[in-house]
Amino acid sequence: MPAKESSSGMPAEDPSDAKFSRPRWRVVLIAACAVVVALLVIIVPTAVVLTRTDRLHPVCPAMDERERVDCHPEGKATRDRCEARGCCWSPPAAQGPPSCFYPTNHGYELDGEVAKTATGYRARLRRLKTPTMFGGDVETLDLLVEMQEKDRLHVKILDPSSARYEVPEAALRVPRPGEAVDNPQYDVTFTHRPFSIKVTRKSTGATIFDTSVGKLTFSDQFLSVSTRLASPNLYGLGEHVHRRYRHDLNWKTWPIFASGANPFGNYENLYGHHPFYMCLEDDGKANGVFLLNSNAMDVTLQPGGPDSAPIVTYRVIGGVLDFYMFLGPSPENVVQQYTELIGRPVMPAYWGLGFQLCRWNYTNTAGLREVIERNRATGIPYDVQYGDIDYMEDRKDFTYDADLYQGLPDLVQNLHDHGQKYIIILDPAITNSDRRDGSPYQPYEEGLRDGVFVKAADGETNLIGEVWPGTTLFPDYTNPSTTEWWNKHCQQFHNVIPFDGLWIDMNEPKSFMNGSNNGCESNRWNYPPYKPAIVGSIMYDLTLCMDTQQSWGKHYDVHSLYGHSMAIATRSAMSAVFPTKRGVIITRSSFPSTGHYAGHWLGSNKAAWEDMAWSIPGLFELNLFGIPYIGADICGFLWDTTEQLCQRWMQLGAFYPFSRNHNHRNYKDQDPAVFSQAMIDSTRDVMMTRYTLLPYLYTLFYHAHVAGATVVRPLLHEFPTDSNTWDVDRQFLWGSGLLISPVLTPNTTTVSAYFPNTPWYDYYTGHEVEGQYRGQTVTLDAPLNKINVHVRGGTILPTQQPANTTVYSRKNPMGLLVAMDDSSAASGTLFWDDGEAVDSIERKDYLFVNFSASSTELVCNVDALPLGGPTTGHWAALRYGTVSVYGLALGTPTPTVRAGRVNGPLQTVAASRVQYDRDNQVLRLTDLQAMDLPITESLRFSWT
Repeated sequence: MPAKESSSGMPAEDPSDAKFSRPRWRVVLIAACAVVVALLVIIVPTAVVLTRTDRLHPVCPAMDERERVDCHPEGKATRDRCEARGCCWSPPAAQGPPSCFYPTNHGYELDGEVAKTATGYRARLRRLKTPTMFGGDVETLDLLVEMQEKDRLHVKILDPSSARYEVPEAALRVPRPGEAVDNPQYDVTFTHRPFSIKVTRKSTGATIFDTSVGKLTFSDQFLSVSTRLASPNLYGLGEHVHRRYRHDLNWKTWPIFASGANPFGNYENLYGHHPFYMCLEDDGKANGVFLLNSNAMDVTLQPGGPDSAPIVTYRVIGGVLDFYMFLGPSPENVVQQYTELIGRPVMPAYWGLGFQLCRWNYTNTAGLREVIERNRATGIPYDVQYGDIDYMEDRKDFTYDADLYQGLPDLVQNLHDHGQKYIIILDPAITNSDRRDGSPYQPYEEGLRDGVFVKAADGETNLIGEVWPGTTLFPDYTNPSTTEWWNKHCQQFHNVIPFDGLWIDMNEPKSFMNGSNNGCESNRWNYPPYKPAIVGSIMYDLTLCMDTQQSWGKHYDVHSLYGHSMAIATRSAMSAVFPTKRGVIITRSSFPSTGHYAGHWLGSNKAAWEDMAWSIPGLFELNLFGIPYIGADICGFLWDTTEQLCQRWMQLGAFYPFSRNHNHRNYKDQDPAVFSQAMIDSTRDVMMTRYTLLPYLYTLFYHAHVAGATVVRPLLHEFPTDSNTWDVDRQFLWGSGLLISPVLTPNTTTVSAYFPNTPWYDYYTGHEVEGQYRGQTVTLDAPLNKINVHVRGGTILPTQQPANTTVYSRKNPMGLLVAMDDSSAASGTLFWDDGEAVDSIERKDYLFVNFSASSTELVCNVDALPLGGPTTGHWAALRYGTVSVYGLALGTPTPTVRAGRVNGPLQTVAASRVQYDRDNQVLRLTDLQAMDLPITESLRFSWT
């Protein structure tokens, strides 16, 4: 039977004939699969390539608005601008969070695996193909992780194909990488895409650094990275006026870039550049993070979501991302580890701890002499007098006004004859005008010859600005020739005016014009694509053009190093002038490591109660930054003070490490002698207290210099597990043992003070604080003539009979103040040298004593003696004159006290020299000089 035909003329299939239908469909199916496979072979690699070359679509999942990281930080964001950057747009419901924020797929990815190296880890990062923000994106980055110490980690992100500016070793020499340490305190993990790095504390899992929250951006002039904190307890970042020590994390942006703005508490970036913070974790452990970068930046703080940690975002306009992390675990450990990296603080001369007096414009020599003599007459201790720019001839460095300040060299000699010192101001700017008599101004002429001045963008023309003496040039302190020139002129001027220290000002650098007398070119350095929220509408607001040239690089990169480089050069000059002495240097501008060369003051504050209160967080922060020789202008620089404000501020200022009263020429005199007798008496009393405690303060500076300890510190440094201390910033400690609780508000005769859970004794009476005070905030009496000072149980403070200057106080008998803890124990130390030798510590020419006390005795163990031993008239040929013991419970109202050498017989202390208050448990020994108890011998005191 013939087969049926199809309409095509081909035989038709019988659908019932399975033998023929199945094989044919298999062929079709196989062929189709083959086509699909072939297409996949072509399409999939193409798709992979497209993900690398084409724009990624932003992934914008729903999130808590407090988790958003701003993707349009320059402001004026719109939906179109935002989405053109590949970012997410959604106006927030509350004020603070940004409308434009990063998607979750922005940033970089790991290109290959993370490689283990001898020093830690190394990885290559590849940029995800998202739209650019400001152009110049770096497509490939290197990640270096160095496990340098058990408690220190180094993380660096840089461009492997192009050398970028980095802070030079001449400014800050950080350790070279060595072998990775075994068993560090931290763990490091990485996320592949988008790339992030997370550092945690190994023992608790607490977050130290976690960049997963805000994706990495790295372009030519805009670098951004965000990290989570371990807790909301964030301290540091500067220099600014932070009205409170613990940061407000509610969407605050703090710009960091050296400027000469006044410290009025309005978020201005001030004199120093310190991108370092400490975070106190919830269990009281602390960590620190330092970004080694001198370019202008913003640091934004935000709260994070309710179930996540706060966020810190860095936006930097140059350099590299170079982070150091410190694991503590105590707050003091963090500072010690940080200063180990950047350099330990300088040891000040002993006289630099005395009271200091300054005013801009004493008018003339007669006016200056009057101030000196009236303050001497008060009996208030007074070590240092300053000369501000009014002593100069037409405000020119290395000159003095021989008309108005005729006889100034003789007056300085008179200061020296009375055991006092003289510090002069020097500004960096050098005028190009002649002297009054028409003769050439040699610092300018020689600087011009030696090529020491900052160059304009062409690298040849000297940049000209304007400062106090008129048109000026700016020395390039990063140039070694400038240091030689500076040394020479400091030496020569010392032969004219025998100054003892140098105060360097206006070194951000500050100018009275924007950029230069020729303006600044319109280029990417003077007008970068992103300008941080720094003072002024332009980068070169009242400073130099950013494209000017210095030896360390473009001013754009090294601007915030100007004051630091001047401090280094000035330390060199001081060594040239005083080869064997430390002297004192105070600088306005600073950078990490400046504390290794100089101290700092908090700038041009005003005579206001709030400024006095704000100075305490300032003390904390500068100690955190490794600059413990710090103080504010007592009684305020600007505005007229009042007697009450000045009296309270003199009380507070008596406990500044750097204690100076200074004010502006346009306001009335505020040196202590111009006030009422009651004010004078109050100031004398509190300054006598300071001078009594100078051996303790000096010992604290020794520990800062050799180990990086803070001098002034908040209670949280000593009691980090007590959450009540975490925001106490209206009281402060000297070291671990002395608590100061000043009055900071007008018309007030009480003060609220918090006392952590340990014994505390009134410094003046020795009585323990009354009532149930431990772990409580209590109200203390604070009449106008008193500042509350308390000694912590467990502390031994070395003291000395005070005098009107340290030259004379250092010759007086020493004393000991012992405050017992709950176990009837106490300890302390004394460091004592000649007070000014530049290398006494290195040569081991000093005395060091360890003190320990129990319920039955006090032991003074001498651990180091000065070279050659003390002879008659030697600075260590001193004896103990007094011993006070607080919190000593004895069974008799008339105890027997014996004293003598540790290895010799003990003498009985005459009953007339022993006073014991049984009710308040205070033992006092007086007039001990005749017993021949030298501080250079190991001694023992016993009581029964």
